[in-house]
Order: sequence, then C-alpha cells, then structure tokens
Amino acid sequence: MIAGTTKLVGLIGDPVAHSLSPRMQNAAFEAAGLDWVYVPLHVQPAALAEALRGLAALGFSGANVTIPHKLAACELCDELSEVAARGGSVNTVVVREDGTLFGTSTDGFAVTSAVEPEGADVLLLGAGGAGQALAAAFVDAGIASLAISSAERAEELAAFVHKLAPELELRVLDWPPNAEEAKIIVNATPVKDELPVPPRSGQQVVDLAYKPDGSPTALIAAARRESCPIVVDGLEVLVRQGAASFEHWTGIEAPIDVMRSAIRPDKPFRMSRRSPGEIGF
Repeated sequence: MIAGTTKLVGLIGDPVAHSLSPRMQNAAFEAAGLDWVYVPLHVQPAALAEALRGLAALGFSGANVTIPHKLAACELCDELSEVAARGGSVNTVVVREDGTLFGTSTDGFAVTSAVEPEGADVLLLGAGGAGQALAAAFVDAGIASLAISSAERAEELAAFVHKLAPELELRVLDWPPNAEEAKIIVNATPVKDELPVPPRSGQQVVDLAYKPDGSPTALIAAARRESCPIVVDGLEVLVRQGAASFEHWTGIEAPIDVMRSAIRPDKPFRMSRRSPGEIGF
C-alpha cells in the first residue's frame, strides 16, 4: 500500500508506457522489504529541466532517465559520477537530502560485463545517450576498435570518442553497415522488428531493444539461429542496469533474481554459458 511514508522513484522518458522497469523495480522493492514505489513519468524534452528539478520538490528519492533524455540530463544534474562525466550520459539520478541531483550511468557496465570486450572489434549501432555511454564503457574495457553506424549523430559520437581515446581505431560506417569484421555487435537503437545487420557465427551480440512480451527482437532471433557464443537481449541489459540503479538509490544489494523473474517469469536466468550459448535465458 502506498502511504505518506512511501519513498518515490520515477522513470523519466518519452515514451514510457511500454517500459518494464516499473514492474521490475517494484518487485525488487517488495522483495527487499522497502516501502518504495517506482512510477513512470512521461516527460517531453521541453519539460525535462522542470521535471528533474521537480523530483526534489515532490519528495522523490531518484529516477531513471531513458530515451530521449540521457544526454540532456547530463547537463542538468548538479554533480556527476566519473562514469557519467566521462560518458556524457545519465540514466540514473539520485536526489540527495539537500535537494541536489547526482547523476550517473549504469548502461555501459550492464553491457561490457556481459560480453568479452578486451581486444575486440566492436560495431555500435546507434549514437544516442545509451550509445554514447556504451562507447565510453567499451573504450575503458580495452577494445581494439570501434565502428559506429547511426542515422543520426554518428560523426558527433565519433568525435566524442576520439577525444576520450585518440589512439583508438575508429570508423563511421554508412547505415546499414557491414558487420563482417566485428567481434561484438551492439544495437543501441530502438529497432526491434527489422534486422539491422545479419550476425554470423562467432560474433557476440547485444540488443538493448526489447519487446514487452518477451519475444526476441529480429537481431536476437538471428543471433540464436547463427549459434552466436554470447547473446544478450534487451531484458537482460534492463535487469543489469536496473539492479545497479536500485543500489544507487537504496544503498543495499539488489535482488537481481527477483528482478529477472519479474520481467521474464517463464525464462529463468542461468549463470552458466554453453557453446553455442546465451546469457540471460
């Protein structure tokens, strides 16, 4: 039951109606015995600054930030974590007791921790807020090269990455790109029903997009057919970044198995990998 003592956390985005984060985070709060509630907040870009400042005024403890606000939110927080400052993107906001906003990002580690990035040639599809956070995280994880392909901001993101790592082999590819040379393919676009690139056996594949009913996106389905050694779908990425956000807000360990079960009850998570195999299924 929501009462006057209930702590509030929001999801700021445009749109938010499709998101599984409220289901996942509220299950986590209940499992942890916390009198907290997570609510979707539909905020259009022109109202983002007011919405973020309103979090403190309304007594919120924090928020997630999703499409299309991650880059803009970085400019509106009072303080940033090293990860957020380096990546120029925020997906998690903590409202401090004095009303100031601390911004960080859990997107990058959610992906790099699920694959084998060291020395890899990475193809990144998309150059928005999540894509920028991922690019910085991959640089820090020691990749060999990064190719960026996006209908928008590809050149801008490439310039951003070059400042972070001038020595990194960096390319901008036309859309749709050729994925043959990539060891890791990451889709950071909203494309779900069309195949952005055809994966091949031996490649690691990550898709940030997901379908609320749990069915595979076109990229995930293709990666499974090709028996790719590591396949990470958008639901698993959501769980990993959401668990890290939970810990930033609450200061306690996230009940990650509960969070997984909340959004994929018919597909329990297995930690072991198989070859060919998948992560998160």
